[in-house]
Amino acid sequence: GEETTEPPPAEEAAPGEDDAEAEAEPVEEGPPPGVDHTIGEGQTLWAIARAYGVSVSDIMEANELRPRDVRRLRAGETLRVPGAEATVTVEEPAAEPDELPPVEDGAYHRLANGETLWDVARLYEVGMDAIMERNAFDDEAVRLLRPGQAIVVPGITERQVERATENREATLAASRATRGFRHMVTEGETIWDLASAFGVTTGEIMAANGLNEDGVRNLRAGARLWIPGVEQDRGGRVRRTLTRRQQRALTRAANLGLGTRDAARDLLHGRVNSRWVRAARGPRNRLPGSLRWPVTNGWYVRGYGSGEGGYHLAMDIMGRIGWNVRAAAPGIVGYAGDEVPGYGNMVLLVHPGGWVTMYAHNSANAVVAGERVPRGGIIGEVGSTGISRGPHVHFELIYDGQNCDPAPLFRPGIRHRDGHLSPLATVDWRRPGDRPDAVRCGRRRRHPRSRWVSHESFDQ
Repeated sequence: GEETTEPPPAEEAAPGEDDAEAEAEPVEEGPPPGVDHTIGEGQTLWAIARAYGVSVSDIMEANELRPRDVRRLRAGETLRVPGAEATVTVEEPAAEPDELPPVEDGAYHRLANGETLWDVARLYEVGMDAIMERNAFDDEAVRLLRPGQAIVVPGITERQVERATENREATLAASRATRGFRHMVTEGETIWDLASAFGVTTGEIMAANGLNEDGVRNLRAGARLWIPGVEQDRGGRVRRTLTRRQQRALTRAANLGLGTRDAARDLLHGRVNSRWVRAARGPRNRLPGSLRWPVTNGWYVRGYGSGEGGYHLAMDIMGRIGWNVRAAAPGIVGYAGDEVPGYGNMVLLVHPGGWVTMYAHNSANAVVAGERVPRGGIIGEVGSTGISRGPHVHFELIYDGQNCDPAPLFRPGIRHRDGHLSPLATVDWRRPGDRPDAVRCGRRRRHPRSRWVSHESFDQ
């Protein structure tokens, strides 16, 4: 169809959109399925969640807890643990010893009072996602970090830690002074407005200012927030400052021909240069095999082959604005931008063996072209940019010129709104020429009313 500026009719959906009301499962009366756990002396919400294998946010939602309520929990109170079938013993970890076990892939850094994970990442020029992966932190664990806690920073030496902590306050102040500025919140301004205006993620702003979700909701005009990772010139203009790692990544992308609109077009249609596959640092003749769920607490709302005529060869995963979007498999960022009409902020990853995954409608992208990301690495935040009717991730798996159904490849399964996982006949896909029968593939299709959908006109 021809490209047009005519808006789509209100009753019609465009590719990548969700109709949460139509897809969401009915809410049952009564308490959510699970068990009641009586809080023991010294037990934390994090320890309880870890013992039951659920997330802190799941327990908070099941008990209608706000972040400030968590700090008021006391021994003897009862919590509903969703999804659990029986009570378990919760063992609170022992106090951290002065002598820590040796590590070979990095060095320990002890958090100072008021120091955030973002500060540590910037201090050593290491990605937050790399630190989170090395320490097995999820989003809730990051919010519960405490002064004095020792964390492993991968890829650094003990000497680097000594130099960085000799005069910790001066080092931290210098780092912040050269990589950010203070912003006074105006009437009606939200943290999402700031993230969009300054090209940073809400998570970075929250980490740099020690904000939790309650603090974000109660943000008031006149508050002064530190905007990390940007520079402001005398004229008031701001630009994102890049770490040395990101600068090297952009140089790598330029040498490979990644990060451009042309590269995005090729990747969307499954045309993957062999140099890009080699840059993903994996065997060329072996695929990742399985996928990680891209939004930890997000839920399925729309699947492969849905929509009029089955045009929607993707999966839509709904979540809250600002939730982290994570890489479904290890790879290299082939594109991170908003130049493809309709998709908003989008990230395309190239994986070993030639897979391509796409994450669209992000509120912000957290990576640059040429960056290598691990499985589960943070690449953006959930949003509703582009043609979208609500916060979600439009996820595609592309291989050999076709869009493929990712559902059977997700581990541990497809997550639904109530937290349960679909009982899928999960398969592995590791050999390029041996696609499992459960994984359907087909050529990208046009929307039946494509003249209303701007990204359908993107060059083939």
